[in-house]
Amino acid sequence: MSKKTTYSLDELRQRAADRKGGDKLTITAGGKPFSIPMPGFWPDEVKRKALSSRSEGDEPFIRALMGSDAFDRFVAAGGRTDDINLLLQEYKEAQGADLGESSAS
Repeated sequence: MSKKTTYSLDELRQRAADRKGGDKLTITAGGKPFSIPMPGFWPDEVKRKALSSRSEGDEPFIRALMGSDAFDRFVAAGGRTDDINLLLQEYKEAQGADLGESSAS
């Protein structure tokens, strides 16, 4: 019996999303939903922003994670960068997992 050594990227991501219950986390502010990619689905650009912007606080990371337009709408609806940190912390605690080191953990 041979072991599988080739995997489809789409299938890997779909199985990961299925295990995690999806690939997005959603928070509501002002009655409007705002979504961010779930940890494990963050684009590399967002991870680089998290590492490179530590001295600038969390806003550049959260803005990159949400997208600039969505971030502006989130703030206008009463959201704060710390609210996204709270969302990530809540997810981390619910999963019993370590999200790794970032400005939002």
